[in-house]
Amino acid sequence: MQITSDRIRSLAEPLQIGPVRVPNRVFMAPLSGISDRPFREIASRGGAGLVVSEMVAGERLVERNREASMRAERAGEGPHVVQLAGREAWWMGEGARAATDAGADIIDINMGCPAKKVTNGYSGSALMRDLDHATRLIGAT
Repeated sequence: MQITSDRIRSLAEPLQIGPVRVPNRVFMAPLSGISDRPFREIASRGGAGLVVSEMVAGERLVERNREASMRAERAGEGPHVVQLAGREAWWMGEGARAATDAGADIIDINMGCPAKKVTNGYSGSALMRDLDHATRLIGAT
C-alpha cells in the first residue's frame, strides 16, 4: 500500500463511533503497563483523537479497586475510552456500567492481548478460540 498525501489527510477527518464524535482518525492503542493517564494525556496533546486506557478487569472496576480506577481515569481532550478485560459476562457488563457511570464514552473489549497471564485466565486473545463466548461478552458489555 502506497502512502499518499490523500491518505495522510484522511487521518485528520473526524470519525463517528455511535453517538461519539472522534476529532480525527489517529488512535493510541492500549498498552498494559505503558498507557497510563500521563502517557495518554501526552498522546492526546500530541494529536491523537482517541486514546484508550490500559486494560482493566471489569470486576475490579465494580469493586472500586483503586489501581483499576486509576487506570480507567479520563485523559486528554477526546472521548474517554476504557478497555475492559475479562471472561465472565456478568462482570464485564457490570464493569462496563461502572466505567460509563464514571464517564466513559466508549468501552473497548480486550480480545487481542497475547500475554500468558491474560490468556491463561481465558481473557484477551484467548477469547478468539471461542467466538460464541466472545459474542456473549460483547452482548453483556
